[in-house]
Amino acid sequence: MGTRRLARERAVQVLYAIDRTGQSLSEALVGYLEILQDSKRRSHLHHFTVELLEKTLAHREEIDRLLTSVITHWQPDRVAVVDRQILRLACCELLHFPDIPPKVVLNEYIEVAKVYSGDDAAAFVNGVLDRIMHMKNNQRDEG
Repeated sequence: MGTRRLARERAVQVLYAIDRTGQSLSEALVGYLEILQDSKRRSHLHHFTVELLEKTLAHREEIDRLLTSVITHWQPDRVAVVDRQILRLACCELLHFPDIPPKVVLNEYIEVAKVYSGDDAAAFVNGVLDRIMHMKNNQRDEG
């Protein structure tokens, strides 16, 4: 498993903790940093995870609006907590990490969904992210 995949998984775990406990990002990161103590890849893993978390939380309203526009009759609080966090993180990467190819983002989060939520969730994540990628491509073509 690559360092970025592990960073994405850690970000899912931290966002899940924030959602379930109501902790702030800094509070949730304390537990995360304890997990990293033994990691040889700590600095790169930590940097990408924290950047991803900060951007996702900073743009959460925008991300949830996008998800609501893509998924008919979808409200963020009606999706399983882990799936919601996976979708938020993936959308953040698609919108705010232009150096990462969209297909990489899609594939990475499908794999994360398989690990944390199962094949049905992976198919759901795939469908949602595919729609978002197509929507972004259409906007770019029109703009």
